Formats: sequence, structure tokens, C-alpha cells
Amino acid sequence: MIRIYPSKFEGHIQAPASKAHAQRLLFASALTTTATLIKNVPECDDIDTTLQCLLDFGCTVEKHGETEMKIFPFVKTNPVPSAEFDFRQSGTTAHLAIPLAAAFGIRSQCRASGTLIKRPLIPLSSRMALRGVTFSSFNLPLSMSGMLQPGDYVFAGDEGSQYISGALMALPILRGDSIIRLSSPLVDGTFIDVTLDTMEDFGVKVDVDEEGFHIPGRQFYKSPGKAVVENDWALSTLWACAGCLSKDNENPVIVDGLPARTVQMYRSFKEVMSLLRYDVKYLNVDASETPNLACLYAVIAAMKGSGLDLSGVPQLRYKETDRLKVVCECIRALGAEAHPTEDGLHVEERGSKEYPDDVRIDCKGDPWIFMSLALAAGCLPKPIVLDDEHCAEKVYRHFLRDYKALGGKYDIL
Repeated sequence: MIRIYPSKFEGHIQAPASKAHAQRLLFASALTTTATLIKNVPECDDIDTTLQCLLDFGCTVEKHGETEMKIFPFVKTNPVPSAEFDFRQSGTTAHLAIPLAAAFGIRSQCRASGTLIKRPLIPLSSRMALRGVTFSSFNLPLSMSGMLQPGDYVFAGDEGSQYISGALMALPILRGDSIIRLSSPLVDGTFIDVTLDTMEDFGVKVDVDEEGFHIPGRQFYKSPGKAVVENDWALSTLWACAGCLSKDNENPVIVDGLPARTVQMYRSFKEVMSLLRYDVKYLNVDASETPNLACLYAVIAAMKGSGLDLSGVPQLRYKETDRLKVVCECIRALGAEAHPTEDGLHVEERGSKEYPDDVRIDCKGDPWIFMSLALAAGCLPKPIVLDDEHCAEKVYRHFLRDYKALGGKYDIL
């Protein structure tokens, strides 16, 4: 457990590397025929899981320090006949690895742990089952056999872009053309943009139009030789938002090293600066362009006594937790009223900002909820206790180190 104290944040920080970009680069490197040197690989539990998954595919990983490594791909003409994958708690690793293994006909035993066991895999596995793959279960843990076949794949746009990303990376290496159609508008397309951008860097073509994605088959991933993981806008804007709570007229946290040209979202977070800098009675926020900041917006509103209607993030129901439900539970533990809505959440305006001394809050293993509660320290009236001090390490191993360096105060209990 960890006790978080009211704090003010200021100073400079190097932007952390993007886990989402790194995972796609790692899997794309595994699909080539020559080695790829990848720099600026983030340190976190999910990346460790992805690297182990590449070893299970038959790749060789040559580490050059903690953040640089060379990936030697597995032999495509003679892939491993079977593999045992432990996805631990990394949903992205599972969603990318499962269709890729099926594309090579690799019989697979797939395990998971923690909240990943409870997260739905049906949006991906049910589509694959229609195209040549047999599953013992449509959710993890499962065994899988058969060869993925090309054809038409239909996904709902709000089911989760990670499932679509997995299909996008696997379908080009099949023997025929495929189409991914969207039965409803796409929600949170930034991960798909990162996927397509990575595939283009490795010479793989996908045609995008209003119907969806047209994917020519018989393509080959070609190593660019070297690749650099972009720094992450989503994690960086968490720090910028925390800094905004510390001063009225300027942001005292400066984040260095963010890419100016990128397909990542999150540069529109300044639209909600009024929530961060000033005390307002009510805000209506569309978080569709900044989904991973939704929890931080909600906690800050609750701590300031502001009313908030937050919308545009139905996909948060399918993350490490039902993130909308869990963050509302956390807010209620802090003495405010909150409830999930169809595509977001509602926080009631309140006058009193009291909550019990050392109130203990269960983040349910969700790193984004943990980081949001910790970074709301700028408007906490007194300490809170979070259940797991290691929670952020799933996506950001050195979060607490950087937290302390920028002025955050905490005790490990």
C-alpha cells in the first residue's frame, strides 16, 4: 500500500516512451526476415510480457542496455509447431499475438492472470473462429489450433481498437486478400493509427476508406534496420495536467522530448484546463480525444466539488477493469457521488469535500486509475491510501521515481 500526500508538482521531465508503439514495433520486427534494432524501448511489465512472447514465437532478443535491443525474427518457413503463451496482464500482447500465431498455424496454449482473465476476448476470437481457427474457449485461458484464413472480418467500432490492430497486423501475411468492415463508427482510433503507421514503416500496405480496411494478402514485413519508439503523449499529459493544479497562470511541469509529428492523440488536453486550474461548478467534457485522461478529469472534478458530465469513452469499460465503473467507486470512497453513463460518467457537484482519514482506495489493478489518483494530489485536502504501490509498473515502471522528483510526496506502508 502507499499513502499519497497533498503535493505540488513542478520541474522538467523527459517524456516516457510509448508502450503502444513499442509493442507494435516488437511484433513487426518478429515478422521480418532480418534483424531490427529498436531504441527507446520503455521499461514496464507489459513490455517484459511482449518480449517473452517473442521468445515463445522463436525469436532471439539481444539486449543492449535496458532501453535498446535487437530483435532477430523467427523462421517463417519453419515456425514453431506449438507454443505456450503467458500474457500475464497485458491485453495488447494477447490481442496482437493470438492472430499472429494463428496466421502461422501455431497451436497455442494461452494463459493470463489478474484482470485480463475477466476481460472479453470474444470480439477477436469469435471472428477468428469463423475463419479457420478453433478455440477451447472464447476467453482466456484457452487453447487454439488451426490456420487463420483471409476473408471479410466485421468489427463494431466501439469493441476496442486493440482487437482490430491484431487482425490488421496478421491478415497481410495470409495467402489471400481480406477486408475489415466496421459495423459502427470507430471509437478511439489512435491505436489503429499507430498500428497502420508501424506497418507502413515495415513495408506493409493497407488501404483505408469509409467501408473499413482493405488488406492485400501475400505481403512481407521488411525490416527498416533501425527503429525508435516514440515518446508517449498520453503519459506525458498526465504530468502536464498534474502541474496545472499547482499554479494558476502557467504549467510548472515541463515535459521534454514529445514528438511534434505523430499519429498519437492527446494534444487537445488543454481544452479542459479550466477544470484543472480553476474552481468551476460544472463542466461538460468530451474525452474522446484524451481517453486515458478521463479518470484524472473525474477525480479532479470530485476533489474540487465540481459537477462533471464526461462522455466519448465507451471503450474504457474494456480496459484493465471496467474503468468507468471503478473510477466511480473510487470517487464515492472520496465522499462524492458519481456513476457511469452509456459512454462516460457523471460526477455530482458538492459543497463539502470531506472524506475519512487515510481512506483506502482499491484501484483494482488499473494503472491509469492509480496514476490519476496519485497525480490528483495537487487538489487533495488530506492524504489517501492506495492499495498497490506497484500498480503503475504495468505501463510505467519508474512512475514513482519521477513522481517524487517532481515534488510528489508518499510513504510506502
